[in-house]
Amino acid sequence: MKEERTEKIKKEISLFLKDKYHLILIGVLIFSLILFLYYFNITKNQPLWWDEAEYMSIAKNWAFHTFEYKNPQRPILLPFLAFLLYTVGFSDVAIKFLVVLLPAWLAVLFMYLLVKSMYDKKTAVLAAFITSVSWIHIFYAMRFMTDSIGFLAGLLSFYCFWQGYVNNKGRIYIWLIGFFIALSFLSRLTGVLYGAVIILFLLITSRFKFLKNKDLWISLLIFFLTISPYLIWSYFTFNNAFAFRAGYSSEITQGYGLGWNLIQFVYDYPGTVFFILFLIGIATLIPMFLSLDILVLKNDKKFYNDLFMSLSIVFLLAFFIYFIRIAENRWLMLMSIGIFALSAKGIVLAYDLVRKNLGKVLAISLVIIILVLGAYVQLTQLDPMIKAKVTSYQPIKDAALWMKQNSNPGDAVLSVSYTQTIFYYESPVYTYSEMNETAFNELIAKTHPRYIMLSIFEPHHPLWLIQQGQQEAYQIIALPYFNSSIVYQSNKILSVDIKQQTKKGDLIFNYVYPTQQITGVFVYEIVYPTSSISEMYTKSK
Repeated sequence: MKEERTEKIKKEISLFLKDKYHLILIGVLIFSLILFLYYFNITKNQPLWWDEAEYMSIAKNWAFHTFEYKNPQRPILLPFLAFLLYTVGFSDVAIKFLVVLLPAWLAVLFMYLLVKSMYDKKTAVLAAFITSVSWIHIFYAMRFMTDSIGFLAGLLSFYCFWQGYVNNKGRIYIWLIGFFIALSFLSRLTGVLYGAVIILFLLITSRFKFLKNKDLWISLLIFFLTISPYLIWSYFTFNNAFAFRAGYSSEITQGYGLGWNLIQFVYDYPGTVFFILFLIGIATLIPMFLSLDILVLKNDKKFYNDLFMSLSIVFLLAFFIYFIRIAENRWLMLMSIGIFALSAKGIVLAYDLVRKNLGKVLAISLVIIILVLGAYVQLTQLDPMIKAKVTSYQPIKDAALWMKQNSNPGDAVLSVSYTQTIFYYESPVYTYSEMNETAFNELIAKTHPRYIMLSIFEPHHPLWLIQQGQQEAYQIIALPYFNSSIVYQSNKILSVDIKQQTKKGDLIFNYVYPTQQITGVFVYEIVYPTSSISEMYTKSK
């Protein structure tokens, strides 16, 4: 029995490897993994950005009871996974690999599976390759960001929808749609847009008939059951189960015009070479547009795939242009599914035309040239960007770690680089962002911080504390509160006038860090009157 099972597995593997597209897919996955690991090795210890530090500070607090950080607009899947891995002893580097890089790499595989289920293996393997070299996908897979895991979950929801609902491969696929959309939502709130695309597709193709499908209702129930722990947690943490809405509705009311500039992201994702093929791929949609009446009225499935991919692009663009109005390219990652699939279709069309008129050898040569040039464009944009930002925010990390090493557990500090300082310092951190001097003094009186950190890397410092400007050909960093300044030109420091001690009322501010080199971050130790120190000691007892 065991021998028969082993022999059966061998035959299946042999049959799998006989398919040339499977071999190409394996090559793409190996190439993609090498690419991911190369940049992961470069970026594994890079300082955290603001958003990264938010997620990881939440995870650290849950795992190690460090200073608490809460933000209602941050979904909890990434922090929760990091918390689980922290508790079993995984390091930051290992967590980044498992929670961010691995999902980004798996997205290459599931891009292939989705496009194969919708089109064919040739188109699928090309779409997988384009995904594997996408600079946007790789760049954000090198940070503790939610884009990779949210994209993978959304991709899986599309795959389950197509396999279960369109290809009738089994009801379990339909049930899993809701689960994966929920995971995408728990990673990034815009993950619900994967569900919106599916619903829009169903409305166009079957009007309201899909409401009679019991499996879709089960899928919806699974969606709500999956997100319900988050809603319950949000209710008890923020007194509002839907507290996450607050962080997004404000952007719409700030007077932004329609976000037509976001159309540029359609070009950003594929890059010059693949964008040209994307335009060619759009030409393959002409038969669908000419048959819309048959598709909609007679429920003809022939062009379902083109309709779905088109909707995934057009709907997402419309949502962000008319509703959100401002966005970063990574927010529209869902759109890359349709863009990469149509780019792959464009390559297939070019291949077929050349093969028919000039022969197979030239057609294959053309495809190889397209893929090499397309990858070159993507990677030449990615490489300098990743390497240039490896040390970004390094001074903030160094200053926070210095304060941690030169303080006692529980000592509070002030910092506008709030989330990063919390992550590295781990004890109480309070922000003085955009405070006037009176509020600043009240914050000091209330929290008794040991240090205050100023930084040129954050935009929300009070101008009476730190300013940056230019006078003629000179750049100036001024610290008015401490009567200090730095003058530099072309990144070369010309003069430094930092007062080592500043007295403000009963308080003395001693400049303590850095002492060797100006980094753009300045740390002052606050010395209190004896009576205040005694009061602090009494409170701590």
